[in-house]
Amino acid sequence: MAPRKNAQSTAAELSLVHLKSCLVNLPPSLVSLLVNVNTPVQNVVVELSYRPSPTSGSTGATAPQSIFVGWTGMPSKRRAAPVVGRDGLTGSRGSSRDQEIQMVELDATLAASLGLSEGQKITATVHLDPPVAHTINIEPMTPEDWEIIELHATFLELNLQSQIRALPNPTYMLNNNTPVAPHLLTLHLSPTSTANIKVVSLDPAPSSDIPFVKLSPNAEVIVAPKTRPKSAAQSTGDHRSVASTSKSRRSGTSTVRRRSAREEPRPTMFLRAIDKAACNEWFDEGPTCTDLSVWVDRDLLLSNSFRGINYAIVDVIKPAGLQKPQPEDGSAPATTLATSKVVAALKPWDDPPNGQTAALSSPLCAALGCTGIVGGVVKIQAAPQQLQRGNVQQIKVFPFASGSPATGGLKFGSETKAEKEESAKRFRHMYSGDKGGDGLLQGPITDGIVVGLYGGLDAPQGWEGGVLRFEYSADFASQEKPKGATLWMANLDPKIPVEFQQPQPRPPWMADSDGLDLQPAHDSLLVGIDSLLANLQSHLAHMSSVLLTGTMGSGKTSVAKHLAEKLRQETLFYTVYFPCRKLVNDETRLSTIKETLNRIFMSASWGARLGGKALVVLDDLDRLCPVETELQVGNDNGRSRQISETIRSIVRQYCTRDSNVVLLATAEGKDSMNNVVVSGHVVREIVELKAPDKEARRRPPPTSDGSALADDSDAWMHGSDQQQSPTTGGGFLLDSSLDFLDIAGLTDGYMPGDLTVLVSRARNEAIIRSISDNPSDTKAAVRLAREDFDRALKGFTPASLRNVPLQSSTTTFKSIGGLHETRKVLLETLEYPTKYAPIFAQCPLRLRSGLLLYGYPGCGKTLLASAVAGECGLNFISVKGPEILNKYIGASEKSVRDLFDRAQAARPCVLFFDEFDSIAPKRGHDSTGVTDRVVNQLLTQMDGAEGLSGVYVLAATSRPDLIDPALLRPGRLDKSLLCDMPALEDRLDIIKSLFQKVRLSVELTESDSPLTEIARRTEGFSGADLQALVSNAQLEAIHDVLDVTAPRQEPGKHSGSKNSVPSFVQFRYGTDSKTLNNSSGIPQSKSAALIENAAIMSKLEQIKLTRKKAKEARKGTVNASTVDDGAKDTAEHREVVIEWSHLVKALENTRASISSEEKARLQRIYREFVVGRSGQMKDGQGSMEIGGRSSLM
Repeated sequence: MAPRKNAQSTAAELSLVHLKSCLVNLPPSLVSLLVNVNTPVQNVVVELSYRPSPTSGSTGATAPQSIFVGWTGMPSKRRAAPVVGRDGLTGSRGSSRDQEIQMVELDATLAASLGLSEGQKITATVHLDPPVAHTINIEPMTPEDWEIIELHATFLELNLQSQIRALPNPTYMLNNNTPVAPHLLTLHLSPTSTANIKVVSLDPAPSSDIPFVKLSPNAEVIVAPKTRPKSAAQSTGDHRSVASTSKSRRSGTSTVRRRSAREEPRPTMFLRAIDKAACNEWFDEGPTCTDLSVWVDRDLLLSNSFRGINYAIVDVIKPAGLQKPQPEDGSAPATTLATSKVVAALKPWDDPPNGQTAALSSPLCAALGCTGIVGGVVKIQAAPQQLQRGNVQQIKVFPFASGSPATGGLKFGSETKAEKEESAKRFRHMYSGDKGGDGLLQGPITDGIVVGLYGGLDAPQGWEGGVLRFEYSADFASQEKPKGATLWMANLDPKIPVEFQQPQPRPPWMADSDGLDLQPAHDSLLVGIDSLLANLQSHLAHMSSVLLTGTMGSGKTSVAKHLAEKLRQETLFYTVYFPCRKLVNDETRLSTIKETLNRIFMSASWGARLGGKALVVLDDLDRLCPVETELQVGNDNGRSRQISETIRSIVRQYCTRDSNVVLLATAEGKDSMNNVVVSGHVVREIVELKAPDKEARRRPPPTSDGSALADDSDAWMHGSDQQQSPTTGGGFLLDSSLDFLDIAGLTDGYMPGDLTVLVSRARNEAIIRSISDNPSDTKAAVRLAREDFDRALKGFTPASLRNVPLQSSTTTFKSIGGLHETRKVLLETLEYPTKYAPIFAQCPLRLRSGLLLYGYPGCGKTLLASAVAGECGLNFISVKGPEILNKYIGASEKSVRDLFDRAQAARPCVLFFDEFDSIAPKRGHDSTGVTDRVVNQLLTQMDGAEGLSGVYVLAATSRPDLIDPALLRPGRLDKSLLCDMPALEDRLDIIKSLFQKVRLSVELTESDSPLTEIARRTEGFSGADLQALVSNAQLEAIHDVLDVTAPRQEPGKHSGSKNSVPSFVQFRYGTDSKTLNNSSGIPQSKSAALIENAAIMSKLEQIKLTRKKAKEARKGTVNASTVDDGAKDTAEHREVVIEWSHLVKALENTRASISSEEKARLQRIYREFVVGRSGQMKDGQGSMEIGGRSSLM
């Protein structure tokens, strides 16, 4: 680790004194700081940075240098600053500390050796607890120094620790990889003798980025001698013998080298293997190579080991833990055993990624069983001498047995002679290259090579590869060949016959390698997340592990595969993809899970060797190590913790700073994973994959097969000059009137997976419509129109909204009377941000997202909240108290979190809490603490660090004074709206709104006077009371209809009934009721009422007939002659019509639900809530009164 520094460095001047050591005295300001923190003197290393004085011949500033010394434990002397400086007077005298010069006292002898002078400007930096060296190798600077050290060896052994405490690192390098020579140190061995030394090496060796170490108290010091050279006369006399001796030594060495060259094995190098198809951009060659070739750095081919070598043996190296199990001896015939060592042509690579990379051609990768390899170690060894032409008489091909039965065509490995000849002909055509060029059969061929499938190969159906074996001549077969020798030929004679043998199984080492079969996601599936992809790629490229979170259907797997493929192609990452769902099984043993994960990371670590990098993708990691909950029973929590601990230890082992292995994990959320993984430094970054915004959804949605609906998504929507409609895959045409911007507005909150399913449904609807319209035309392209998407949206629920209890509301503001000011504020808060989203998105301030509706019972708080959803087109979630409260610790908080998560998934959404005072009362009143925890969680969710986006909180209560005051502060429930008792105008508006759903008599509809009279008589009624009034009036009308129709069904009893009620009663306004009830006036009033009743009924009959004819005319089924007058009269007489008498009678039986005392009490509470509230927090002191309640607020 790098040594720690102080937060600030101290600028000072150098003062030269006779300390006789490599220690310094520090300024008093630094000494006081070190003494205050009780720092031992032995643990302090002081770095003195200075800029050397330029020499006479140099120009410009010189580079700064540093020396490292210890601290004596003493402060330096104080020196006052001069009153007059080089710029004149320094100003008025201040404090003594401001007018002092910071001085660092250094030994004069050491300063002279380093070239430092008195008064030189330096910077002193204090380092605490530096790394320690236990073995030091030093060397005297001159032979004189060695002689002095040798003379005073005992003194040096006893007093070295008192003179030297800090040592420079001889291997230290700057950021630009420039080595820095260690500065010399001065030893005072006697009062008059000094010696200069330099550090040669340290043990343990510090890293190259650490500039210094501290000398250990028990360190071992090794001094290398430095003798004087021989005199000139002696050197001249011995010149001939020395030369002859050197010459003889060179001759002997040369002879030994030539002899060892014959005995040493062939030159070998280990490089990082990459399939040439995966790194074509690193090559200038255009056509695909079809022979066996390997490209290495040109500088390696020009080295002494590989100079002049044209062919090499290529072998993929794997550690024992990654190798597939080999078959036992004798399990397969020797003639069919495939070789894993293949001879290939060695070619130079002019521009490789680095000098440790080798590119393999696609046929060579197929022969080695590593198609598409990027990463891993390959052994390249000079090839032995090739076979002579006459040694090979025939080539036998053993095709691989097909896993599926042949459906037709040529069968490779048939026993018939004709099919064998045809198979050999096809084989030569496949692997001979174009016009006999550089095909696989023309290049180097190795005995036992695997001929497989690769990109660009024109392979017929049924061919899955095979093994090619040589049949040698009798003379060569009788010769003894070394065991494991590689037999090959550079050029195969085209006249050598090819014969197919019986199919054989694949060799075990050719099993699919881990993580190399990634299917890259189509680009059209990843629209609108370019910045997120760039961010993720940047983190992974810089070896920062990432956890990608997102709900189901958000595209986590597609993004992970896309990133893996992109890093693999652009930066040559070795990628390993593993879906953790494979291990989600109760029967899977923990040892199996650990072994699998170890194998995955071991494979990645091996693929990152020799300068490479590796990426491990663990998809759905939360399924393997879910979060621990108290509600789980059994050993699920213990199993999750054990697996999480295993993953943490494996990641810490393999994903270190220098391992070049990075992890990309996916999960539904960080809350769904075990806390051991989230907080255990397994990942460094957590990136959330959110639902696409409207701009991303306006692009043509992807189809189920991953293809885009249109190649040019915007040109035809913006009025381009195209003559044809855009075409889609699968024979679909886009209608010219189809605008994806409208569809994007209807799919708010949809994930990419939801959009894929939606497009599939729309295509099915388009096919059904096309077949219904033109059943005979089956070849015409299907046109995808807006109506297809409308039908697809009907009944479709996105994955994020499944199991979410959304309430559908048909109530609008038109059906609510009064509360005009409250409705205005609700529109400003809820409708405008949704309707004018682009404008509000540019607002720099945080918008209001919480409202509290409080007021008298029955004044429309709940009705107003339900009308908001229907009016603004928002999703509506209603919350009841029992749904949240739970006696288990943590369960209630989880219910609140899940509630807000569902609201986020359904956004734009209104989250409505009815009777909020029962859910979030003042903290401290609950003996169990359940509601206190709920309030704490609500505070976090409503105004947390992440904030709410698209979720609006509405709370309704009649007692706002019981709600915890913290919820009523800005940022949570920003504004409180009073739903007051309706005034006269409000009652009239409410009555009119209620009467829109019932049928009134003409007398009540001709003017507002009757309704105004009702509003005047209902002083003190709430909205709920008025609703009850209308309901009672409607019941009175129903009773009248039933009483009137009963005598008509029994005509004999109608005339004799004295208590019969007329079907129509007219009330004359302004007439005394006593006059109307006078016995002398009853016959006349009743006769007049019956006449007027008949006239009105006739008029109503005409109105109804006209409306019925108009309705039937719209349906196209009007037929006036079939109307039955008798049935029509019966229906008309049974129709319920509310009249004035019904309202008066209902008013007599209806009373206000809120008494005057209750109203006055609530009025005082509301006044205190609005006026009496202050920002003062309670001190938490409980009530000291007898019987008083204890509360924190």
